[in-house]
Amino acid sequence: RPEDFCGRENEIRTLTQLIEDGKNIVLFGDRRYGKTSLIEHVYRDLPKQYLTAFADLFACTDAYDVATALYRAVYEALPFQLERKLQEIGSIFKRLSIDIKPAADGSVRFTPKPTERDFDTLIEDALIGADQWCQKKNHPLVIALDEFQQIAQITDRQVDAILRKHMQRLEKVSFIFSGSKKSILSGLFIDREKPLYGMASSISIGGIEPTVFFEYCNERLQQPILWEDFQWLYIEVHGQTKLILQVCYWLFAEKIEPNTASVAATLNKVIHEKNEEFKLLFERFPALQKKILKLIAITNGKSMFVKNNLKQVGLSKQQANQPIQKMIENGDISKLDSGSYHIADIHFALWCARELG
Repeated sequence: RPEDFCGRENEIRTLTQLIEDGKNIVLFGDRRYGKTSLIEHVYRDLPKQYLTAFADLFACTDAYDVATALYRAVYEALPFQLERKLQEIGSIFKRLSIDIKPAADGSVRFTPKPTERDFDTLIEDALIGADQWCQKKNHPLVIALDEFQQIAQITDRQVDAILRKHMQRLEKVSFIFSGSKKSILSGLFIDREKPLYGMASSISIGGIEPTVFFEYCNERLQQPILWEDFQWLYIEVHGQTKLILQVCYWLFAEKIEPNTASVAATLNKVIHEKNEEFKLLFERFPALQKKILKLIAITNGKSMFVKNNLKQVGLSKQQANQPIQKMIENGDISKLDSGSYHIADIHFALWCARELG
């Protein structure tokens, strides 16, 4: 809710300005840092003429799934009048049928269903139809596609190339492409060989500003936390919004006085809550990749190729290169500008540090 949103003044200004300029945007950020909340917050404060859509592509496994998610997002964003809904939809979308059913609250539920499976045709129908309607009504439409890196896993159609072809023709429709696997998402837009190269302005988000987040949490805790202890927590979890809020929640819920020991103990409790889940996750990695996770845990991702560090996990430098590259490609780990490596899922990284390091 607006009253629960915290910080990110610079990101809000930049994102809002790019939307109002009609730019396409790629929003980088690891999981659980608040990308979706940021988009929703900016959406709420846009001028009234703006229409907004949101589609989560996380569960999409083929091009048809992507087209269906996009159709539904666009359909829900356009403000059709109920009595004219079917007539207007028929005039805008040529490849869409509507399933009409009564809802539990007594209202009528309209569910859009594409009438064929050709991705190119469906995307053209959804986007060009929406753009023509928006031109006629003078309503800009912003479509957020969350977890957009999923399209890199789709092999039945070249989704990014087809999207680019239609994006170039749109006058009133723009996009926000967001995702949690930065290495994969960035490759779609930064690689000169990729169709979407140069098609979007980029914004990268990390943790909320520490001093602002500190004040936000203290206003809600019955017993305020000291700055030194909050700062330690912020650094320990790399500023991840969700983990900080979880620790503060347990301090509040169990009426624990925040101090150095209790903050650390509560963080360990939050990490341990996922112990069984992370054990299963770790077991899914191939043997060499497990060694890389252990190497990162032991070295904190620094000086990983020092002989003594490699020896601790039974690897040579040559043996380590291939699994590291594969894990970067999969978005499991990232290489930082400093040359060090980190595990992309911060919660899992903290578990690895405690269990493997």
